[in-house]
Amino acid sequence: MSILAGEAIYLFMYAAFKNGDHVIVHSPGYQSLAEVARSVGCDISPWMAREENGWALDLDELKKLVRPNTKGIVINTPHNPTGYLMSRADFDALNKFAQENNLLLFSDEVYRESEYDLADRLPAACDYGEHAVSLGVTSKTYGLAGLRIGWVATKNKTIYQNMASLKDYTTICNSAPSEFLAEVAMRHRVKLAERNLEIIKDNLTIVDDLFSRHPALFTWTRPKAGSMGFPKLLKGDVEDFCDDLVLKAGVLLLPGTMYDESNNHFRLGLGRKNLPQGVERLEEYLSKK
Repeated sequence: MSILAGEAIYLFMYAAFKNGDHVIVHSPGYQSLAEVARSVGCDISPWMAREENGWALDLDELKKLVRPNTKGIVINTPHNPTGYLMSRADFDALNKFAQENNLLLFSDEVYRESEYDLADRLPAACDYGEHAVSLGVTSKTYGLAGLRIGWVATKNKTIYQNMASLKDYTTICNSAPSEFLAEVAMRHRVKLAERNLEIIKDNLTIVDDLFSRHPALFTWTRPKAGSMGFPKLLKGDVEDFCDDLVLKAGVLLLPGTMYDESNNHFRLGLGRKNLPQGVERLEEYLSKK
């Protein structure tokens, strides 16, 4: 099903859940993954990723979050904003747990194929069975945000048909030119992903150097996939820092509070070619503090 990413989250939540259902959601994370379920009337429990664990999710903690009315689990891997990538063993165990407990698994995979090490790539969750729905887009790994095209894939015919029926009452269909261009792009997706990964890896080296020069101010768990990281500001308030930085240096960082995270982290984008210029401006800003 060709679909917008945000639209897919909306359609899945309204097709799969109802008022009073309990849903476990990977946190911190992309706001819609929790908020759309809340709009349905679901009770949300955050499945917390913690930096002291390398932003990994704890499967034992997941088991403790399950209630009699739990209907689903929502995850995002590779993860926005931390760049965390679940291990194959944990991903296998998660899918097995969902199947054994009759839970739906919504797997946000919009950064899939942007792994820094190809050996770390996970299967799509939808390939594990009818319990899972996978979400993909052209905008992240392939750098084609302007097409506004994504997709959902699942073996669950009921969920798929319910989503398709809801789509008929909302957007009906996507732009035909965008769908055509997206199809062309997917035929060349390996080349597109390689191009963008080269930019990200070059930028990672620059950011590593930046943080090595300012160990008293920044720390981070280096990402394993995707186009962002989630460093921590060690001095001051992260919202004040980000606000002052964009006003005085023109460098935009996203404070972790936008992800309901209050431990002074901020999201740093790694996918732009002009990141070196941004780092130069950041260094100039820091030199004046």
